[in-house]
Amino acid sequence: MKWNKAGWFAMGLIFCAAWASNLWAQDEDRGKRDLIKSRTYIGIIGTSSTIDQWGDFQGTGGLQSASSSVSAFSEVDYIPAITRNFGWGFLLGYREGPWAAELSFSRTDHTAVIYFSGPVTFKTPANYSAINFDFKRYFFTVSPVQPFVSMGMSFPWLWVRQGSYLYTDSTLTTQISSADETISGIGLNLGAGVEIYLNQDISLVGGAFQRWTGFDQISGASKIPFDQMYFDNNPSDVGALEGDGLNIYVGTTFGFQM
Repeated sequence: MKWNKAGWFAMGLIFCAAWASNLWAQDEDRGKRDLIKSRTYIGIIGTSSTIDQWGDFQGTGGLQSASSSVSAFSEVDYIPAITRNFGWGFLLGYREGPWAAELSFSRTDHTAVIYFSGPVTFKTPANYSAINFDFKRYFFTVSPVQPFVSMGMSFPWLWVRQGSYLYTDSTLTTQISSADETISGIGLNLGAGVEIYLNQDISLVGGAFQRWTGFDQISGASKIPFDQMYFDNNPSDVGALEGDGLNIYVGTTFGFQM
C-alpha cells in the first residue's frame, strides 16, 4: 500500500508523541534532583534577524490608497526588502522546574531596499524590533547543559526612513512629500536552543526560532488605515502582508531573588 503525505505525517506524530511521553516521564522522575528548581532572571542577548524575501517583503511592491476622507491625496507605502543583520536585546523570565515564561525585546538595524521602475534602487535606513512572550520547556534538568523548546507570540514592527510617499492622485505622476513608515503585526514563534548553567545565578543561552508574522498595521505619510489600502495596484488584495523569518540569538542570564 502506498502511503500519502497524511499517512507519513500521522506516523510522525505518533512517534513524536511516544518519544515525548517517555522523555517527559523520565524528566519528571528527576524533578527532586533538578539543578534549577525556581529562578527569576534577566538577560542580555545578541541577535541576528531578517524578514524573508520570498514573502511580501521583496522591495518591489507597496500599499496604495485612493483619495479618501483621511487624505485628499494618494498615499503609497513601499514594502522594502531587508537582509539579515545583527542587533541586541534583553529579557526577563521566571522558571519553575522544567518550565519557564519569558518576556523579551530585540532590535536589529538594517538597510532597506526599494526597487523603483527605471530601474532605480533606493536604499534607506530601517530597524526591525519585536516584543516576544514565550514559554520554554527544558529537558535533562539535572545537568548543567539543558536543551529546550519554546513557543510564543510576537509583536514585531519595521520602521523605514522615507518609505511613504504622497502623490496628487492615483496615477502617481506628481509627488508631494515623503515620510517615515512603520509596519507592524502579530506573529507566532517556534524554536529550540540550549542553556548552560555555570552556577545557580549565571547561565549562557543560545537558540533559534522561526517567526511567522502577518503584518496588518501601517503608519505612513497621511496615516491612512491598512484596511483602506491595497497591495501592488490590486484593489482586491487587502490581506495582511506575509513577513516570516528565522531569528538567532546568544546571550547570558543572571538570576536573582524576588
